[in-house]
Amino acid sequence: MGSGLGGQCCATEVEPKNELTIVEKGLVPGRVSVDELPECPTHGVSLAFLQDFGRENEHNVSEEDFTIGGLCTHIIKPFTKITTASACFPGLGKEQECLSYAEIGFRTDLRDSRGSRAFHVLAKHFVSHAWRYNFQTFLAALQNWMLQSGSNQDVTYLWVDAFVVNQHSANDLPMEWWSTRFAQAVCDIGSTILISVPWQDPLPLKRVWVIWEIFCSHQMGARFDIAMPAEAMTDFREALINSFDTVQTALSKVDVGLSVAYHKSHQDMVHREINRTIGFTKLNEMVSLRMNRWLIEAASGQLRSMKENASEENWRERMQLQDNLARMLRESGNVVGAEVSFTELLAELEDKLGKDDVTALSCLNQLAVTLQKANRKDEALKRHRSCLERRRQTLGDDHEDTLQSTSNLAVLLSTQRPLTVETFEEARMLYSRAVKGRETSIGADHPRTLYTLSNFAKFLSEAPEPSTELLEESERANEQAASKLVEELSQGHPLSLAALHNQACCWLEQARFEGKGLLKGPLVDKALAQLRTVYKLRIEKLGKEHPDTILTERKLNEVSLRQMSEDSNFAEGPSTWQDSFQSRFDKCNNAALFKQARAHLRSFGLEKVQEELVKVGFVDRDAGDLTTGFQPFNFFARIANNDQHQRVAAHDQLLLGQSSIHYAIVHNKPECDDNWHSSDPSWLGKASMSERHRFLIPRNLHWEWFNVITFGLISGPEEGVNMLEGMKEAALHWAQQMEDWPSASRIGLYLVVWPLTTVPHAHLHIVDLNRVGPSFERLSKKMLPIDHAIEVLKGEIPPREDPVM
Repeated sequence: MGSGLGGQCCATEVEPKNELTIVEKGLVPGRVSVDELPECPTHGVSLAFLQDFGRENEHNVSEEDFTIGGLCTHIIKPFTKITTASACFPGLGKEQECLSYAEIGFRTDLRDSRGSRAFHVLAKHFVSHAWRYNFQTFLAALQNWMLQSGSNQDVTYLWVDAFVVNQHSANDLPMEWWSTRFAQAVCDIGSTILISVPWQDPLPLKRVWVIWEIFCSHQMGARFDIAMPAEAMTDFREALINSFDTVQTALSKVDVGLSVAYHKSHQDMVHREINRTIGFTKLNEMVSLRMNRWLIEAASGQLRSMKENASEENWRERMQLQDNLARMLRESGNVVGAEVSFTELLAELEDKLGKDDVTALSCLNQLAVTLQKANRKDEALKRHRSCLERRRQTLGDDHEDTLQSTSNLAVLLSTQRPLTVETFEEARMLYSRAVKGRETSIGADHPRTLYTLSNFAKFLSEAPEPSTELLEESERANEQAASKLVEELSQGHPLSLAALHNQACCWLEQARFEGKGLLKGPLVDKALAQLRTVYKLRIEKLGKEHPDTILTERKLNEVSLRQMSEDSNFAEGPSTWQDSFQSRFDKCNNAALFKQARAHLRSFGLEKVQEELVKVGFVDRDAGDLTTGFQPFNFFARIANNDQHQRVAAHDQLLLGQSSIHYAIVHNKPECDDNWHSSDPSWLGKASMSERHRFLIPRNLHWEWFNVITFGLISGPEEGVNMLEGMKEAALHWAQQMEDWPSASRIGLYLVVWPLTTVPHAHLHIVDLNRVGPSFERLSKKMLPIDHAIEVLKGEIPPREDPVM
């Protein structure tokens, strides 16, 4: 059967006149409780039905309106407004009843052309897309994703907003609905597919609702994938092999602050919510990291496929892809993974082509750069010198590859500390040769030339014997490099940010020179302002934990401390608990270390830890409880407070029995479970520790129970022991109800001491020790067995005094 639309047989009004909307019911922002809001449907629609719908309506709208948006206005909304006079479904609904397409599908047992139900109560994948896509492009992307993922079309149902959400009232839903009910639906579905076309500049990343959907997917721990039509995917895969720079530039353009909506009121509403909760800087970081992770996974999958089908025909393309993947890993901060990939590739290239082959030398250069970024400078220096010498002999002094090695060796030499006059002169000579050679070979305005010039400028400002002449030369070079790179690549490109960082550092050195060692004045203020901009953009584009971001953060902190030390009124204050803890402990995985950590906390001050949690928003100052809002986002606290639910964990709560009043079982993020067995450096320590790995959390939100380090320090050690023993008993009771879990002797129960964990809510790791993965060993230094914690707290209980007779 087809979709049964019939095109013209239902009411043709686009907007219902007497519709009772959410706003008319009084559910407006600021005056609505979550309990009053309607549930967000989690229904799914079959791809076959979407294809049927497209075929039947392709000629019922103009070419311009053959989009989700146009079809919704001209076909879906009229069709789903049911009247008593409806010829399509007589007696189906009340007069003027407005439904979703899915609701009509359920009531009429609508089937697709494959004979399957058109709609299912629970979608397997949430589809995020731009409403302006041509509907055929939309369908082609989904069809190609189904094919590539190996999904069975007959049982794979897709959450597509226009078909599962009631479009008659969707525009009136308040932001509270999107922050709660909608986010919960994304969590329940557990998998998000973003349709991304064109891949070089994806339209959805400019749409505010898509950005919100990606945000919810990330916060809820949903799997994330990208779909493109076959032709676009082929073009993308060719770019992964032949144009790494194009892919890198595409990622650097992401700026969610520029996202828009068709309705300006929607755009303003979502932007206000983003500012109120996560903020655009953090959201940019999250979106960029999500896209970058998918990119690496896509390249890794393609490389695995090429290795499995290795042949002489695809050999060079496979080598090029592995080279680009290793660069992606390095640029994302995963230098360990990059080193492994480059080392493997270099061995294969040298074996097949010889050590002096151009391709092999290129790989040697990339490996040297990777070692340099890993701070293994001696090994990097040896490889850089070897690569430069061999390139000179093979290609000549003026070849671009030789100039690349010349520049890279200069960069490494310039980082030597202390920087001797001898090393300075060698590096200066190499820099000059690289800049002049590149200006001749690829042009003065080429990004590689400008990047070398920027590094040269920073190097000149750090001369062991500074002078006005050197600083003036540095300033001229910096201005040329930074301004041109921003003009050519955009401010957010990694090369532009590096040049802006270098320029700000040079201003600081100039101010230090002119101020005879003091960091004061307008030039310092200018440098700090630029460093703050670079820091913000590096967080957005690269992530807070990226080495380049950390470099800028350290420079800002260094200047701040220097300025405070120059202030005669400055007195050093107490460090944070994180600094204080990490200065003494690098692990806490046994009773002895935990006992020391508790003693150190008492010395540091419990009230100081509480104040730190209050300042970052994790604890409400007045109530003393953990916060459960969206910013900061405390997933465990939201589940403990029933603000968030995991559909996959519903049965687990039943197995807890009476303990579910006090505790909850939580599942890890799906992608962490998927990669439990992975030895990939990008997943080590992040993936689940076992094939079966769950968490048990207390529902008590008082901040005393935010982490085992504070258990019993307010209510007394007896209460702390009661909490720990209750958690242990509940966890083992739950595990014994699970058919595929082992006996209690093979179940590991572990806690992590704050700040070795960044999750501000106590959570007990429940681990099947029969099926542990690589992350179990990686995290072992911070896994505290619960029995060790119980032992320490029992030891803190004062002995009972015998009653006086």
